[in-house]
Amino acid sequence: MDRSRGRRGCPMNHFRLGGPPDDGRTVIIPVCVEGLPDIKRARARLGTAALLPNMAARHAVTWFYGYGGEPDILLVGLGEAAKLQPAVIREAAGNAGRALLKERRSEAAVSFEGLVSSVRSGSCRPEDISAWVEGWMLGTYTFDKYKAKPGGEHGIVHVQLNCEDGPEWQAAVQLGSIRAEGTIWARDMANEPPNYLRPRDLAERAAARFAGTEATVKVYEGEELDRMGFTGLMAVGKGSAYPPVFLEIRYCTDETKPLIALIGKGITFDTGGISLKRDNDISDMRMDMAGAAGVLGALDILVRSGAPANVAVLVPSAENSPSDRSLLPGEVIRYANGVTVQVGNTDSEGRLILADALIYAHRIGAAQAIDMATLTYSVVGALGSRVAGLLGDNQLAQSLRTAGEPFGERVWQLPLVDDYEAYLDSDYADTSNISKVGEAGTITAALFLRKFVHPDLAWAHIDMNGPKESSSAKGEFATGATGFGARMLSAYITGIPEV
Repeated sequence: MDRSRGRRGCPMNHFRLGGPPDDGRTVIIPVCVEGLPDIKRARARLGTAALLPNMAARHAVTWFYGYGGEPDILLVGLGEAAKLQPAVIREAAGNAGRALLKERRSEAAVSFEGLVSSVRSGSCRPEDISAWVEGWMLGTYTFDKYKAKPGGEHGIVHVQLNCEDGPEWQAAVQLGSIRAEGTIWARDMANEPPNYLRPRDLAERAAARFAGTEATVKVYEGEELDRMGFTGLMAVGKGSAYPPVFLEIRYCTDETKPLIALIGKGITFDTGGISLKRDNDISDMRMDMAGAAGVLGALDILVRSGAPANVAVLVPSAENSPSDRSLLPGEVIRYANGVTVQVGNTDSEGRLILADALIYAHRIGAAQAIDMATLTYSVVGALGSRVAGLLGDNQLAQSLRTAGEPFGERVWQLPLVDDYEAYLDSDYADTSNISKVGEAGTITAALFLRKFVHPDLAWAHIDMNGPKESSSAKGEFATGATGFGARMLSAYITGIPEV
């Protein structure tokens, strides 16, 4: 697994199974409220009176320092047993990992004696181990590769998991690691400063990541874009000194399955173009390729887990910059499917490049297309920072919602209201890329994309502008990019996993 780039502040984690938990200098005990009285180690040392219910609340972290050679104890809260889910275990692991690093510990042992539910009864399952490994790695992630004095502790963290040591449990550790690594790679790309991740850089990183695997990578650029009919991508990218690219990665290990196209918006920086953004700080526009990062992270999970799949990842990538060559408001673009678009605003560029990819998805024979993009601010107003908007085919939408829920990657379906399509009418072309009415921005953006979806193609659109980043480190989240969608999409491709 590639741990060399972008995670200088994310410690390497060595996980091992079995053995008594006292082998580590620190004993970590994740605990439900109902399991608090049954923690023999803490009760014997401290007495029952010292164990207060709030110590087992979700996100609670409590240190008990040892003396006379006794190990320190770290209690991490899981909340009520009735609500114990893998997502809760992941957030507890992330909280524990950060607490350990803050205290500059290099080793720890995890005891699961405080797990209580109707099926666990004070013991853990392989799914719990997978969730713990995943949450620990994601929670200890930081992106500080450009700091002269990185924050946090670096080096190797040895984590012993007090559970069985057999093939099923080892596979659980591996699965958790693979999911975390794919999500971390997605975070790395979205966090990168724009001067270190131009469109061509994004393509090169993907090619390097999948070199030597069963995935095949094609990068279209220059005159090839014109020959392939990627007119929207060329129009958006023509204002930058860093030319656009179209990335196609095939991972087809089971061609008996229908071909699924995963499409990610790859705008490596969005100034708004000629329709320049007016915010004081637009530095987070480097994350306008978080959709691309998410679909690439999903592919990484599929490839490294060896999952049977028939997938094409499509990433149109450009830098939306103002210059004397830039796309101008009022220009008309003719797409490969014959639809003409009048550009009303160059800051609505994401939909212009996704249109190319949707047309291409049908051209290569995809049965389904799922596009993911930081497309509108309207979706944040509607659903907030923790839920993505989802529009399109109802059955596909329900399956995606089910796939994302176990990972906390939540989506909510919004309606495609046909009456709103008139908002996109243009006097000069078949459609405009922006609505002339100041409402339903997320829905009208999806209605625009629908014009480029062939009737034979089952399609879903994910507007993940809200959950693309986290403002603070909590649970499995670090400050910055979240890697949203990588686990949801990989789970959808493989079928809903038991997590």
